[in-house]
Parts: sequence; structure tokens; C-alpha cells
Amino acid sequence: MKPIHILLACLWLPLGAQAQPTLKELVERFDTAQAKVDTLQAPFTLTMQRAMLKTPTVAKGTLFLQGSEFAHFNFAAPEDLVLHLTAKALISYSPAAKEAEFLKIGVIKNSNRKFLGLGQKLSFLGEYFEIGLGQSKDVAGTYFLTLAPRTLGMKRRMQSLYLWVDRDSNLPRQVQWVERSGDTWLLELGPIQVNQALPSGVTGFKLPEGITVKSQFSFFATRKK
Repeated sequence: MKPIHILLACLWLPLGAQAQPTLKELVERFDTAQAKVDTLQAPFTLTMQRAMLKTPTVAKGTLFLQGSEFAHFNFAAPEDLVLHLTAKALISYSPAAKEAEFLKIGVIKNSNRKFLGLGQKLSFLGEYFEIGLGQSKDVAGTYFLTLAPRTLGMKRRMQSLYLWVDRDSNLPRQVQWVERSGDTWLLELGPIQVNQALPSGVTGFKLPEGITVKSQFSFFATRKK
């Protein structure tokens, strides 16, 4: 399991004015909801805080998700970047620079929803994390889930994962993952649309011919500390 797979999760069933659910109830609702979300799109803000730097890096754009097939991030200017993530490959593309990176990866074992936190069931995440229902006042009107790595491989990469879920819609509001180095990545979502047709340029995404393609994926690794 790689940190790039740890992003965010999708909830759907409304809780209305019901009392605070137990962790078991929330996991069950979460997993049921996952199967109902075939496509998702939302504006995002990604805040990257390096442990050795005082000032975070902030980027914005639009996220597109199609079931277990892909997660697609279109970054807004001044970022010159598109990320297209599938269960078998990670792609980053800079249109202005006419350069791209393409890295093949292995299919995640025993998963029909390939992106941890992106269209992934909490019951599956439970194989890699200890999940808790916590308390947080950072984002009003949300349930707060804490996920602590439980496998040795995951502990070597991450300290923790946090997920804020909207109490009314049960859709994600934001997710934060903390790497072992102390670097943090906070993904905040704006208004979410589910089960609507995605743009053809997203569903049929292909790298243009004639550009320079490197066999690597350095979006996370090459950010300067």
C-alpha cells in the first residue's frame, strides 16, 4: 500500500437528526454508501505542509472520481498539472511543459474499490488501520474519524489519517493524512456532485503523443523541504 492511495472517502446515506452513530453503525453506512457512488466531482483545495517549512503550499482545482476506475485531479492556474490515478498506474501531466510521468503499480490486493479513501470501504481500510470515532471542532457539522496504521508497512509510511464527514449528507468534507516524516496533506472538498456524467476529456484521458514521458511519479517525493 502506498501513500498516494490514501486520499479521501465517499459517504452518501442521510442521517438527518439522528443521534451520534456508533463506529460500527457509521462503518456500515459508509460501506453501503460507497457502492452507490459511481461518479463524483467537486472543487478541491490541497494544502501541503512540509515539516521543515513554515509556509504551506496551497493548490486548487477540480476532482473527478469514477468508481474503482480512476481518480482525476485537474489543478487550476498557476499550477500546470493534471493527475490521473488508476489501480494500475499513476500519471502526472504538465500541459504547458509538454511533459509527463507514468508509473505502473500493482493492483491493490482484495479490493474492488481501488483507491484507499477514494471510493474505498471502511471495512477494507480496517485491514490496514485502527479506525476510531473521534471529536473535532475544526469542521462544524461533521463526524470525525481517526485512522491509525496497524500494519508494519503502513506504519513505515504514515503516522495517521483523518476524515471529516458531513453530518447531513454523509459526504466527505475533508481528509488529512500525516506522513511518517511529519509532512501533512489536507484535502478540502467544495460542493460535491454524485452520479453525474463526467467530461469526456476526463473519462477518456490519454497522454498526448510526442511529449516527454518519464517512468516515475514524483508529485509527492520531489516537493522541496
